[in-house]
Amino acid sequence: MKKNKLLISSILLAFITPFGLTVVSAAEFSSVYDSNASIKFEENTDPTNPVDPTNPDNPFEPDNPAQPGTNGPLSIDYASNLDFGTRKITTQDSFYFAKLTKGIDSTGQVKEVPNYVQVTDNTGSNKGWNLKVTQMNDFTNTSTGHKLNGARLYFNGPTVSTLTNSDAGTPTQEAQITPEVGQASRVVTAFENQGQGTWVTSFIGDDSNGAESIALSIPGSSTKEAGVYTTTLKWTLGQTPDIEN
Repeated sequence: MKKNKLLISSILLAFITPFGLTVVSAAEFSSVYDSNASIKFEENTDPTNPVDPTNPDNPFEPDNPAQPGTNGPLSIDYASNLDFGTRKITTQDSFYFAKLTKGIDSTGQVKEVPNYVQVTDNTGSNKGWNLKVTQMNDFTNTSTGHKLNGARLYFNGPTVSTLTNSDAGTPTQEAQITPEVGQASRVVTAFENQGQGTWVTSFIGDDSNGAESIALSIPGSSTKEAGVYTTTLKWTLGQTPDIEN
């Protein structure tokens, strides 16, 4: 028994250092492991509904949509029909302004907004795009076929806008667009890394509400017949920016 006590005492003394008793603890282990998170995006071919040009964060339902928007991923979602009203025949040179676009806003109220064209780039390529407009024919009387010689359209003060928190680069708009029959006129150009998502080009002119932004000029010398005169405007959206035309 005495030998056992002496042996235990010797073992304990072996763990006593000049600084006191050393405590022996179990070994500590740790591990590191990596996992991944991923998401895949693809082109969005769904059509995009019109938005409010004065606040693109909100939807808008125009009273007179020209036609449903084109399918994506690079789409023209909406372009206002232009109504210059009913006017009396005159031999004076005249300027007429297009009425504002009327529709229902996000609160369900009737609202007038500037005439506008809306495009969406959901390609995911960030290559940019260009928007052009072509007047396809002279203003022509729908009943008699008579043409309104010398009539010209002027689109003044185009302004581009998008969602409030968008980090997309802003496209460049032309100062004024004056289409000529059969010739494409550039409206907006988005260069590389610009114009992703939905963009609205509102025609504001010198008036904050756009009431005098789109004008129709008709010479007094142009003969006029009673009836409705119309023309077709073709809006074209291409993916590669074109800075030559």
